[in-house]
Amino acid sequence: MSESSSESTSSPHCPVCESSDGSLRYKITRFEVMNCRACSQVYLWPLLTEDEVREMFSRLYTEGEGSVPELKSYYEFTYEDIPSNPLVQLYERWLDAIERHKPPGRLLDIGCGTGLFLSVARRRGWKPYGVDECEEAIEHAVNHFGLDVQVGEFSQAYGEDATFDAITMWDIIEHARKPVDLLRAARGALAAGGVVGIATPNQRSILDVVAGAIYHASGRRITKPLEKFYIEQHFLYFAPETMKSALARADLRPLELKRELTDLRRLALSPATRAVLESLFLVARLTGLENRIFVVAAAA
Repeated sequence: MSESSSESTSSPHCPVCESSDGSLRYKITRFEVMNCRACSQVYLWPLLTEDEVREMFSRLYTEGEGSVPELKSYYEFTYEDIPSNPLVQLYERWLDAIERHKPPGRLLDIGCGTGLFLSVARRRGWKPYGVDECEEAIEHAVNHFGLDVQVGEFSQAYGEDATFDAITMWDIIEHARKPVDLLRAARGALAAGGVVGIATPNQRSILDVVAGAIYHASGRRITKPLEKFYIEQHFLYFAPETMKSALARADLRPLELKRELTDLRRLALSPATRAVLESLFLVARLTGLENRIFVVAAAA
């Protein structure tokens, strides 16, 4: 039996430190949200199988179909490199941060999807490479953007001797079954002075605070708000402190670590829902409870 298929029948264990000493944070429809007592990492259990994840991302890219209807339009912004695209604007800001620490050179985007980020990076002088397991997304990266990208896993894509000046993983680490191994592999593929860029949901966010309060106030019966944040393909939910801990396990240190908010322009929202989220995000800015983490890290 493969590791991914056996996880549903084994006891919960932390993907970061592998401890089985966990406490139940929330119980939602299909999953348990666990707190690791050993390293404080928050993670979902059981994990989807690898085949389930591949099928899910194929549907997300081709149909926008997923468990969270608000994300239906989310992936539509990954196809065109135009200035008005809010995702392009975000990538420009992230590249500004990376270039504060490393000038353009060889860049590998792990989980490159349709190749939009690499297209933006190429315009700024980077030599782009990418890898992703979703064939439909890679087809767009090759045929539309003309990129040098490969289908498969990072560890098998460009060979053991390949090095890069920057390695990025935008919304990738939360999907990793062994996140520290992924970070170590990225560190090992860095050229001298290279950097790693990471973006991921922030577990210590206004969304968890509010949805968790509703869950507990209802006697653990109302789980729908939690299920908008804790979604099945996200195995891990980092907070700034647990992100630093995971980086340290991989001999990486943060050069920048900041909190950000999701750009609501990418979500399919009713006017009422949009107004609620805008109000919550205003509170988040004032309280340091933004729902995203952005990191630039280097070898320790």
